[in-house]
Amino acid sequence: MNERPAPSKEVARLRLYILSILIDLAMLGLAFALANVIVLGSLMGEPGKPHGLIMFAMIAPVYALIAINGGAYGIRMIGNRRASAVKAVWSLVQAALLTLIIIYFGKMAEQLSRLTFIVGLGIAASGLYVVRILIERIGIWLLGEVPHITVLLVDGVEVAVPPGAHLVFAKDIGVDPSRRDAITAERLARGVGGAERVVVACPADRIADWRIALAALSAKGEILVPEMSRFAPAKVSAFADHPTLVVAGGPLLFRDRIVKRLLDVVISLAAIVALSPVLLAAAIAVRLSGPGPVLFRQARIGKDAHPFMIFKFRTMHAGQSDHTAEKLTEKNDPRVSRVGAFLRKSSIDELPQLFNVLRGDMSIVGPRPHAPAAKAADTLYWDVDERYWARHSIKPGMTGLAQVRGHRGPTDSHADLVNRLQSDLEYVTNWSIWRDLRIIVATLGVLAHDNAF
Repeated sequence: MNERPAPSKEVARLRLYILSILIDLAMLGLAFALANVIVLGSLMGEPGKPHGLIMFAMIAPVYALIAINGGAYGIRMIGNRRASAVKAVWSLVQAALLTLIIIYFGKMAEQLSRLTFIVGLGIAASGLYVVRILIERIGIWLLGEVPHITVLLVDGVEVAVPPGAHLVFAKDIGVDPSRRDAITAERLARGVGGAERVVVACPADRIADWRIALAALSAKGEILVPEMSRFAPAKVSAFADHPTLVVAGGPLLFRDRIVKRLLDVVISLAAIVALSPVLLAAAIAVRLSGPGPVLFRQARIGKDAHPFMIFKFRTMHAGQSDHTAEKLTEKNDPRVSRVGAFLRKSSIDELPQLFNVLRGDMSIVGPRPHAPAAKAADTLYWDVDERYWARHSIKPGMTGLAQVRGHRGPTDSHADLVNRLQSDLEYVTNWSIWRDLRIIVATLGVLAHDNAF
């Protein structure tokens, strides 16, 4: 009997995040229930006036939102009970103040017991510290061990390793930063695991190569430069009391990734249901257009340069599909079928990617995923512009800022790639959920495009 595979660190961290919130909310509920018993002598309070339960129902959602935004949860809080408890209690104080404002303007003050409210807050504040012990134990149980937030990546130099540091050697994971291709980027991402911060120790002549390579990670990338202690520039961090140069920020915080993923799941599910007649009609049309599969699958580069199989409706004649993207599609391309030309022109051929979004390979909004062998003017994308690495620090999207600005179609020159790269990097460095929503709306106006062929 095969054992179920262990969940990924990302999934385990998400479970811990959600469980931490639920435990805190359970503690708040228990605190106000006990306040009812202590002050009013009954779990339900006076007949028709369950004071503590009403207070809990009012304060709980406000507390959860403030605590999430204030960083009270997450892997960094494991083993740091005091900091986590301080953030949680401060969030409770803010939630209590907002709840009092709601009670005042809602003219409910006379219906609620003030003493129950104060006692409930006191018990809750103490309980939030106590449950940090439980949350820490659950975290270790879920994760097996607390993931290494920081990885020290050593490349060809000797460096003093601080106690407890997680050390990785570039040669052991097969990474040479001077090689600029998808394989190197993927090896680097796998080698550092789920780290949030990667600190590289390398010779001075390798700094430029590592600066480019680290930009492909969804982690914060830094380079250890002990000599910089003489200059003390403004934008530096530190590792084991040594100054480091911050060269990559990691575009999305963990809670941002949760919000973006929730948006992806909701929109992709809704779109699949709403567009099911279109999907069915397109599938039938492709099947009737000639022999061959309905769906076209091709390897594309995803977040952290991990390859995945993208889904599209097949638009080329059977046997003429280019699975490696060695030759990009041209206008009036003889390989494209009549049905395929319509699907491409209307962007319907992209709709199966909704299932890629649901699977977690892609996002609704992000840089468009490219094939490893894709070229601009006979030059691999990776070699055209060193900033190309940075667009792989987040999930690729069905649509993106470059697409709504009209940067679509073939890349016949380096400028064609650079133009869309500028938009991709702007999106990566200035992400917000509101921008995602604006891009989704703007996409509706560019579904049909002259360069969609």
